[in-house]
Amino acid sequence: MKIAFLQDNFTPSHIEENAKRISKFYQDSCEAGMDIAIVPFEALCGFAPEDLLDFPDFADLLTKKQRGLVRATQADTALIFDTPFALDGSFSPAILVAFDGCIQHAIPQFRTEETDIQELVFNFKDNLVLCTTFSLLVNTNFARSLSPMKTIDTCIVLDANSFSSDTECRRYQAIKSLSTGMENVVYVDQAGSQNGIVLTGASCYFQRGKLRLQCPYFEARSVQIDTEATYTKTVASIVPDTKEKMTACIHHALVCGIRDYFKQCGITKAVLGLSGGIDSSVVLPLAVEALGRKNVTGLLMPSRFSTDHSVSDAVKLAENLQIHYEIIPIEPLYKTFLQQLDPIFRNTPFGLAEENIQARIRGNLLMAVANKTGAMLLNTSNKSEAACGYGTLYGDLCGGLSVLGDLYKSQVYDLARHINRKKEIIPENCITKAPSAELHPGQKDSDSLPDYDTIEKVLRLHLEQHWSEKEIAAEGLDKKSVKRILDLFYKNVFKRRQTPPVIQISNTCLERDILLPLVCR
Repeated sequence: MKIAFLQDNFTPSHIEENAKRISKFYQDSCEAGMDIAIVPFEALCGFAPEDLLDFPDFADLLTKKQRGLVRATQADTALIFDTPFALDGSFSPAILVAFDGCIQHAIPQFRTEETDIQELVFNFKDNLVLCTTFSLLVNTNFARSLSPMKTIDTCIVLDANSFSSDTECRRYQAIKSLSTGMENVVYVDQAGSQNGIVLTGASCYFQRGKLRLQCPYFEARSVQIDTEATYTKTVASIVPDTKEKMTACIHHALVCGIRDYFKQCGITKAVLGLSGGIDSSVVLPLAVEALGRKNVTGLLMPSRFSTDHSVSDAVKLAENLQIHYEIIPIEPLYKTFLQQLDPIFRNTPFGLAEENIQARIRGNLLMAVANKTGAMLLNTSNKSEAACGYGTLYGDLCGGLSVLGDLYKSQVYDLARHINRKKEIIPENCITKAPSAELHPGQKDSDSLPDYDTIEKVLRLHLEQHWSEKEIAAEGLDKKSVKRILDLFYKNVFKRRQTPPVIQISNTCLERDILLPLVCR
């Protein structure tokens, strides 16, 4: 069989556009003599429509476009796509196999104990085809029921997978495992980003257990294959199975997340604060890669506590990337704030309030520039800081998009070294110096927080392995540090709920925070 598939990004609010893209892809497939044309999971309705499915207008338009796609199918080329609604408008999730102007097969998206595996199989041009979704594929009972089915010619798997650095290798292994019992396996995934969720892509084709084709991560592709052709070359997988490959993949995912989020918001320009620290030094080159250097502006906002190197490092970074930058000292504004607050602050020691005023002045300046220039402010906080509440609401926590919010501090350093792999873009001093918010003389992050390595170890065990405080401490970590980190984590949920949307690259993104009961500690 000749099979075409489309790896692309589909938005829930753009059903008309989604239908046009699917229609064009199908017509191109027909002209190329393809037997089957496949689009990924949730292509017509758009990725993760969620509550939109409850709106009658959305359901009506979706059903109308679905009918149009079906009517336009030809006798010789089948179109395979999924839908949450039957043609009568009722909620009935299924994968549709349409040709000759009709729905020839409606394959259930979900399987219960009563659903026979044969319901997922159809015959097309003397080929026995099994069609399913990835979520159904990874179900253990489903995998077991596949084992006796030796007669399947081709297995088609539809997906709209959100990228996770935690589970990406397991996803690929699940597809590869399926291929050992099938003549052909075609896996088709969405690619791009929707609302900060990065869709993986990396669609692939296995023939007789060998990888013959794999699409790139996060990028749109249209592919044609012939299952009858003899492929002599086995393609090397691009799955990020080493730390270096995963860092490169995360880099690609963040650039995709910035680019698509701005496009969906109708904004072309970005602004961010440059402090000479590691976080802003990593966000800037990512933004430049996603949006172009002419569309990115950096603001340097030194205070009385800023070191000379923080300014010189930030200037060097901006000049390395050839972006426009401005230096706006905040001392005049800071003095005004302190004068106005003197009746309340008089005769009290310098402390958190005075520190946070500086962060909020900077946040105001950044938002003013963003408003005046029609730009979006990029937030530069990382996951380790956000988990511990180490940030100022309406100050350094403001912005329209959090680029590093799902990366631990160690991953930010890995990313910096990856960005510098060919030449020095980020000044070496930004990477090697001790992290500091520079809000009082000689300040270091370590004055207020446990060391970042301990924070990451504790959070990974708690969030990924679901270990309790007692179990984590039993690993040999300092009990007081474990307690302190988890105390900070749970006491600062309210802060994280007021921060910008995060580009998600893991299964434990803090944007999904919930107030867990104390028993989870």
